[in-house]
This record gives sequence, C-alpha cells and structure tokens, in this order.
Amino acid sequence: MLTQLQFDVLRALDCHGASTQREVAQLVGISLGSVNKAVRELQGNELLEDGLTVTAKGHSELAPYKVKSAVILAAGIGRRLAPLSFERPKALIKVRGEVLIERLIHQLNEVGVDNIYVVVGPMKESFYYLEDKLGVHLIENPDYVFRNNHASLFAAREHLDRSYVCSSDQYYTENVFNAYEYRSNCLVSKTQGDSTDAKLAFELGASDLIVGPSKVEGLAWRMNGPAFFDEAFSRDYLGILSSEYELPETEGKLWENIYIEHADTLKMYARKVDASLIHEFRYLSDLCAFDTDFMENVDSAILDNICRTLKCHRDDITDVSPLNSGLTNLSVLFSCKGERYVYRHPGAGTDEIINRESETYVLGVASKLGLDTSFVYEDPKGGWKISKFIPDCEDFDYSNDDMVKRGLKLARQLHTSGASTPWKFDFYTEGVRLSKLLKNEGWPLPKDFDLLAKSIGELIEPMRAGAGKPVLCHNDFYGPNLLVKGNDICLIDWEYAAMGDYGCDFGNFVAQGSGYDVKRALEVLPFYFGRPATDEEKLHSMICVAVVGWYWYVWALFKECKGSPCGDWTRIWYNAAKEYGSYAKSLLDQGIAKQRELNRPEFDALVAVEAGEPAKADAGVLASLCSEGLVDGSALTTAGFMALEPYRARRAVFFAAGFGSRMLPITVNTPKPLVRVHGVRFIDRLIDAVIAAGIDEIYVVRGYLKEEFDQLIAKYPQIHFIDNDIYNETNNISSAVAAKSFFQNAYAFESDLYLTDPSYITKYQYRSNYLAFPVESTDDWYFDVNDAGSITKISKGSDHACWQMVGLSYWTAEDGKKLEQDLPRAFDASEENRQIFWDEVPLREAADNYDVTVRQCDPTHIIEIDSFAELQEVDEAYRY
Repeated sequence: MLTQLQFDVLRALDCHGASTQREVAQLVGISLGSVNKAVRELQGNELLEDGLTVTAKGHSELAPYKVKSAVILAAGIGRRLAPLSFERPKALIKVRGEVLIERLIHQLNEVGVDNIYVVVGPMKESFYYLEDKLGVHLIENPDYVFRNNHASLFAAREHLDRSYVCSSDQYYTENVFNAYEYRSNCLVSKTQGDSTDAKLAFELGASDLIVGPSKVEGLAWRMNGPAFFDEAFSRDYLGILSSEYELPETEGKLWENIYIEHADTLKMYARKVDASLIHEFRYLSDLCAFDTDFMENVDSAILDNICRTLKCHRDDITDVSPLNSGLTNLSVLFSCKGERYVYRHPGAGTDEIINRESETYVLGVASKLGLDTSFVYEDPKGGWKISKFIPDCEDFDYSNDDMVKRGLKLARQLHTSGASTPWKFDFYTEGVRLSKLLKNEGWPLPKDFDLLAKSIGELIEPMRAGAGKPVLCHNDFYGPNLLVKGNDICLIDWEYAAMGDYGCDFGNFVAQGSGYDVKRALEVLPFYFGRPATDEEKLHSMICVAVVGWYWYVWALFKECKGSPCGDWTRIWYNAAKEYGSYAKSLLDQGIAKQRELNRPEFDALVAVEAGEPAKADAGVLASLCSEGLVDGSALTTAGFMALEPYRARRAVFFAAGFGSRMLPITVNTPKPLVRVHGVRFIDRLIDAVIAAGIDEIYVVRGYLKEEFDQLIAKYPQIHFIDNDIYNETNNISSAVAAKSFFQNAYAFESDLYLTDPSYITKYQYRSNYLAFPVESTDDWYFDVNDAGSITKISKGSDHACWQMVGLSYWTAEDGKKLEQDLPRAFDASEENRQIFWDEVPLREAADNYDVTVRQCDPTHIIEIDSFAELQEVDEAYRY
C-alpha cells in the first residue's frame, strides 16, 4: 500500500508528467527533499523507471485509488437567486458563457471521471437533455421539498463509494478534480463566516484531519467545494444517515452538518485551497460581480418583463433579493431608477387554482377604488405582476381593535362599492373541485378528510340562504394582505377576487391566522357591519369562517401535492373548519328547533322559492313569508331555510331482500333489484334519484344473493347494507323490522320499481305519503282515501274507483319514530303477521297512529315490473 507521499508523487507523474523533481514538488506542493525521498522509494518498488516514468506496475498500484464516479447535487430550489431561479434551475444558469453544471461535468470528464449521477428535484425535466448531450445519469430526489441536501445523498446512496460529491452551482476557476484520490477529503478554504454558517466551520488535527465543529464566526476553515467519499467513509456515513433519516430534526440538515456531528467517527481530511478558486453564487448580485456582462447576456423573460413594464434597461435593475412571504407565488424585491418594486411570479400549480384574467381585471378596479395603491401591472396570461413596494409597514395586529375596525371597514367599503366583475368565486365549489383533483392525483388524504367535507357540506344551503346578492370580494382578506402604514391600509394580493358571498371576506379574516376563538370573532363582527350583527348574520358569518377554513385546508393539501407544503397553515385552516363548523352547526340546530310549524300553503311557497321558482308560489302567502323574514325577494333567508329543515328528506331505505320468483329465469343468478332495464339496474335509477335530491344516508336491506349487492359500493360508497337472514321465511315485514331505526324523514322503496321520472323524489316532503294513481278498478294493491286525501284502507283487488298503490312512500320524523315501535310489535304479535307486507302495519294494524296521504303520480313514470313477461314488455332486449 502506498503512503500518502508516495501516492501524491505517483499520481502527479501519472496524470501530469514531469521532467524534474522540482516540477513534481511544484505540482504536489511539497518540499524537494520529500519528493526525492518518495521517488527513491517508488523506484525501489519498481513503480517508476527511467527517472520519472510510471511503470505498468505503478499504474497497477494506482488502480485501487481510481475515482469511480461523481454525484452532483442539483435538487435545490435556489430561492436566493430569484428571480432567475423562477425560470430555470440554478445549475443551468450560464456564467461567463458556460452553463454551470456543464462546466462541472466537463471538468470531471477531463480527469477521467465519466460515470456521473445528477440528483434532480424541481424542474427536473430541464436536466433531461444532459443524458444525451453529456452521458450523465439522472436520479430523482422525491423529498427535495421537505428535506435539505442529505436527501439527495440518500437518493444516490448506491453510487457514493469512491465518488465525488459536488454542488451543481459552484464555479471552479481551475479544475479541482483528480483521477485518483488517496482517502476521503473535502476542499476547504479559510473564510469569514457569521452565526448562520458557524456550524460549517471545523477544527483540524494532525495531517489536516477534520476533528470536529468549530463555533468560530470569524476567519476559520470551512468546507468550500466538492468532497470525496472513499469506501469506508461512504459505508459509515450512509449507516448514520439511514439510522437518522426519519428523525424530525434531520429534515433541515445539510449532509455536511450530519457529517460534522459525527466527525469523531467519520474520518475525512481537509484539502486546503485558496478561496478565490471556488465561486458560489448565492444572490444575483454575486453573479453580476463575478460576470460583469451577466445581466446583459442572461436569457430571462422575467428581466425582459420588468424592463418592458418599467421602460428601463437591465442595468437599471439592482438590489435584487427574494421575498419569503406568500404561499401561492414566488416574489422578489428589486430597485429600479430609485424606486423599490416587487415582482410576483406565479407558483407551481397556480394555473389550476387561479384565474389570472380575473385577477388582472379586479386589480384595475381595486386601484381605481383606492384600495390597492401598490398595483403597477399584471400580465393576464402569464400571471406575473409588478407592484410598488410600500416600505416601513407595520404588521397587522389582530388584537388592536382600532386596526381591526379599519381593516373590516375596508372590506365593507369594497362590498358596498357597487363594483363588479364578470367572474365569480365560490369557496365551497372550489374546495370540492380541488378535492376531486387531489383524489385524481391519488394523493393520500387524511382519514377524516371525507367526514370533514361532509360536515362542511351540510352548512352550504344555510350559507347560500344568508348570502344575499353577490358582491365584489377580495377572497384572501387577512392580516398579511393588509399593509398598514400610519393611518393608511393598502389591500394587496387580489388573486382570488371575484363576485361572491360578503361573509367570506370576514371568514378569511378570522380563519387565516387571526388566533380568534368564536367569542372573539363574534366580538369583532360588529366592526364590519358598523352596528350589532343580527342572529342570522352571526350564523352566516360563522359558517363562512368554517367554509373558508375548509377551502384553504384543501388548498394546502393540493399545494403539498404539487410540491409546495404550507407548514403550520395547514393545521390553522383545519382547526378553523372544525371549530367554527361545529359552532355554526350548533347555532343552526338551535334555530331550527325554534321554528314554528308551517301550514301546507306556506310549505309549498317556501319549496317553490327554494327551487328557484317563486312564480309558482301563491302571491299572498309569499308576501306574508317575506314580512316574516323567511323570504327576501325571490330567495330564501336563513330563517326560511331553517323553517324548511324539519321537512327535509334525510335518508332512504330500499327493500331488496326478496327472491323475485315471478322474474325467473333471470333472477336465478341475479337479485331482482340488480336486473337491468334498458341497460340500467332497477336500483341504480332509484339511488340516483335519491342522491340528486341531496340524500346520502342510504340503506339497502338485502337477503337473496346478498353478496351480489357488494358491486354497488364502487358506484355508491355511501350505501349501508342491512342483512335480512330470514327473508325466505317471512314477508317483507322482516326487512322493515331490520331497518326500523331509519324511517324518520325517510323514503322507503320497493327496489324493483322502474323509475323514468326522478322528480318524484324531492328534497322536502310535508307529511307521510304513498305514491299512487287513480284507477276505476284493479287486481293489484290499492288505497281508499277520504276527502282530505288520507288513506283509510289498504287491500288487494278492487272493483270500484280507488288509488292503485306504488311501492314508494315517505315518512315524517314523527311517523318514523312510531314505525320503530309498531313494526316489531306487529311482527311479534303472531305467526300470521310474519307473512304480511310491512305497509299493512301503519295502514291497517296500527292505522289509528298514522295519518298517511296519497301523492298522485303518473303510472308511466314509475312502473312496478313484477314478472319476466312484464320485463319483456318494457325492454325488448329480453324478448330474444
């Protein structure tokens, strides 16, 4: 094995050649005497001949020290080099006529290192060309967003043995690489530092071994270039990295930090070089200082945008620095002709969630209204924007009542300005859209994601009812977008501005980091109205806080899916959705409980208004409802919504347990409800109608071939199955008993109905009823009714005018509670009762407990198909 001195001399002669020992001394940087000693030893071992010529044995002796590969770290985001890093990865910037990473690769190739791996992250597709042009291998770092550069080493862990590890954005004025390396080492320079990089400084021991970290903030030895990992170092370092990778404290660490923390066991030596040899460009000003023609030559649409907008030259753009604020976009601060400006670059994935044309339009409106005095220009297609920088602003203080009053007054001014835009923004609709995008991406959603979405969805109708007419809203109205300077407040960032619900600006104000609990939110609400808020306004505003919080929570998950996590904001928005949603639900329930009972004309009028058909309502009744505050013009108020809530259909029960013997042979392998009519299953048409009416609590009582019903889950995941294991011993009363707890505010279906008109399944029902149609006589089941339309008799076969029964009924909350008691009581009363139809319980066995009416239907719109012959008559596909 060669000594370090022998290796240095042999490598110098092999790679560079020399005619004199003095030349070797200059190449290696050692004394002439040391060279003379090493040469004698190498010659004695037959590694040199004819003076300073390396022998074949010498080449063989060097072979184990050959550098196998290089790993180039190019997965950094490079925010400090904004705005150029918004357009391309830092490594692909051209400096003094050469692309940084290409220059680095060429230098490695020059010394014979051809096996090169480039670890990529953001804008990874920009590096693809290197595979063909320079023969490198790309490795994707999937964790670049969440972790520091140690994740890139972990991604390339199979290629670190006898490998250089290089930063892709450094510029070496001389080639610092070698074909052979004796031991693990890193380039170091003696440089000044501060507290932010003191942890990268280290102490040197004998033979320049790095022995540990130094806390020196001044002149100290610091890692300042590529490192070389020998076999032992690579093995030991990866062992430590693997064991610590999942620790929370590891996420933000540089690979160098992890090494320094274990310098007592990881042996790496310092390779000292002059600091002027290595250039690292942290900021645009660093590039410009190194390459005086950089600004003039760099290919940058962003710089062109600035110059074109501000009518300046590139040299006029100075003092460039990135801004860290903002969750949606990337921004940079710069000076131009004595003024300070902010350039806003659209962030990743924003084209899917931001309407830039709308934003541009609204910015013009906001500027004219004097609400945003910073606006200069926005490109409606590209989404980039230039604004004036407002210096010396103080942070918006949510605890300062005077500041809060002024801020909320600004929102009120916007809402009452009469200004409008052709675009609208609905937080709930947009949240649902983003939820679908997340699911389409296959993003792993939290376990309670759907449950939270459902609870928010239940608040949307009362929210809509209390919204009033759409007004121009900011839709991102919260502290960081309110620039306070003295007595002036400038409202910025109008990306989401559009026509919408006035309450959502208050919702943003509270949900986005105000720190308010419900009590405090209600205390500041009068600041918006300029007066005490009504109970309906309080309810509406609390719902808006919940819905807005939920939207931003979903938005945060979407941003994380796109590689831009929102950190603590995700939890802040989640908490707002949960806390305010729960409180709003309690207010809503209290309001509903206080509502008086409606008479039938009032019910019909409110249903017509809710459906958007106020013209169908009785004018006198409508006027009375308006005076009572249940209707506002042609729309329901929150009170009107609450008045209808007791009449809402909330669930549906499907009886699907029977054998369907008269439908043989098709029911041998298929339960009757799953038989298709014109290509669609019986039960699908019914479930679709139920869902269209806003009902998602669905129960299917199954028995015969019950496993076959599992196929419904893929299409209707909200279904709950109830198994009736005695379906073949009893009539369908046993199915009703099995579902006895679910008849309140519920539709009950025979599942073999062929429904052609889903409008019979409505959102609201006034009282318990059965669908039926008038006939002169019938062999089927029928009802007799009195003058009030109430059912007085149920039987089969009639030779007089009557109402033929259809197997679709609705049950109010009150009657549903009665059925829960009466159904099992009748079932257990006798063996004979186990063979009756369930409908006979409320209409015969316990008829005195119920007042059930007939609801007329068209017999062509809902058809009971009892036999295979009837199926053939309806669907000709079964005739052959």
